[in-house]
Parts: sequence; structure tokens; C-alpha cells
Amino acid sequence: MQFVSNLLVCAIALATYTSAVRIGSFNLHQYGSKKAANADLTNTVAQIISDFDLAIIQEISDVSLRAPYVLFEELNKVSQEPYTMTLSPRVGRSATKEQYIFFNRESQSGVEIVESYIYDDIKDLFERPPFIGTFKVKNPGKSGVKLFTIMDVHLRPSAAYRELLDMRTVIEDFIQIHPQYFDQTPTSLQEALDQNVENATAGNKPSLKTNHPILIVGDFNADCSYISTKRQQLLRTIDYVDFTWAINNEVKTNTRQTCTYDRILINGANFANAIVPKSNTTVNIQEKYGMTLQEALDVSDHIPIKFDIEW
Repeated sequence: MQFVSNLLVCAIALATYTSAVRIGSFNLHQYGSKKAANADLTNTVAQIISDFDLAIIQEISDVSLRAPYVLFEELNKVSQEPYTMTLSPRVGRSATKEQYIFFNRESQSGVEIVESYIYDDIKDLFERPPFIGTFKVKNPGKSGVKLFTIMDVHLRPSAAYRELLDMRTVIEDFIQIHPQYFDQTPTSLQEALDQNVENATAGNKPSLKTNHPILIVGDFNADCSYISTKRQQLLRTIDYVDFTWAINNEVKTNTRQTCTYDRILINGANFANAIVPKSNTTVNIQEKYGMTLQEALDVSDHIPIKFDIEW
């Protein structure tokens, strides 16, 4: 690829010191054996991901299971500090299955993963059940955040609205099987279960408020023809009124810059308040690295979303 050298130059020129931790999410669009075999493209993907201290990845699609390890190896070549990789099993109803990844540069992120699992989708709610990871902040600071959980999602386009509503079931399940995160008072566990309203209505809205932050992050397919503006408003004002929407429609998350498919939802005031103001946005890789539109599309039909946080 012609743009790799430009990418390296730009990355060096744009590098600045910050005490904040950068967390990003990126749908790699069918990153499988063909993409993994393209050394230049894989290097470019690794360079982009290396901008994040904790990276939340969707759409690894390689039946041979080699592609994630190729990317992991390249990522540790381009990064001065090593990453760990937490890789999900392959999931999906159809023959085309995918994996999720958490890449964590612990020396910079200041967090370590303490648990990860695929949601046990016994009701068959999801095309691809979410990948859930709980992280521990190794040296908690003024934010007060000690632990937090990320639910990594890639929602089915044709069922995106229904699957996003069903994420309240995933949250309910998480609370039930992790009572240790909701035991601040004798009643806090039951309060969390009561506040996490499934099948919400205008007269019965969720009001989840706990000391354990929960983030839903990834490719929601939450815009344009998949989730209408009217339904987005219902999600914001009823079903997820108790979450902070960190990525809004002012920014576009597909490479062609037409739709806001990717989102970051945050429940937990201490976590949301620790985010550096105006850092929650996209990374336009085409502009940042001087790519043509086709070069950017060769990487993915999505661009990364991110925020910076100070523990």
C-alpha cells in the first residue's frame, strides 16, 4: 500500500504526551485470512490500533483462526510497549462466524482483564452474542473507578433495534451472576436488578445507577436504514435513558461518512465524568493518515471510535 509510509510519518508527527488512557473500538470488516495475508494492510491496521491503550475489536472472520494471531504479532511489532490479547470464541448463527478481541497495552492503560466470556444466549436473542470483559484499574485515582465491564457487540443490521433492546437482558444476567460487584449495601444488588428495566415503557424507564460501570461498545448498526431516527429517540429517552451516549449522530462512523453505526454507551457517573472533555469522537483514518477513500475502505468500511479517560 502506498499510504503506509505516510501513516508512519503522520503517527510520529501527531504523537503527543498525555496522562490520559485512550480506549477505542474498531470494526475491522471481515478481517480474515485474505486480509491477514496482506502484510501492508495488516501493518496499517496495527498502526491504527496502536493509537489505543485498550482496543475493542469486532469482526474477525477467519475459520482457520490464524488471522487474530497475525494481527496480534504485528501489533506488538509496531508498539513500543506490549499488548495482551483476549480473544473470544467464534460466534454467529450462520456459517459466517466472527470473533471479538480486547487488545490491552497494560503499561499504558493501567488496567488488567479479570474475566471474559461470551454471553450465554440460551434464548437465541443475538446473531452474535456479545463478548463481555471486566477490567480492574490497577492504581485507582480521583475518578474512583476500580472495576468496569465492557460489552463488545456487533449487532445484526436487520435486527439491530431488537438486539439493542435485548442488551438489557444481558445486563440483567451480568448483575445476577456477579453479585460481588453490586454489594455496596445490603439492598444494592436488588436495587440494581429493579433499576435495570427490560421491555421499558415511557411510564417504566430504567434507572440503573451503580458503582460498577457498564459500557456497551461496538458496531450497533444504529443509524440510517437499520435504526430510524424515531427509534433512536426512543432508545435515548426510554430504553437507555440511564446511559451516557458518548458517540452521537454529529459524527459519522462509517468510512463513507454517511451513518453513525458505532456507539459507546456508558452507565456509571464516575466513569463518564472521568472522560476527557471532547475526546469522545471518531478517528478519521482517511484524513489522519492521508489515505484515499479506496485505501481507507480496504482497511474497513468503519472508522474507529474512541475516548480518553483519566483514572
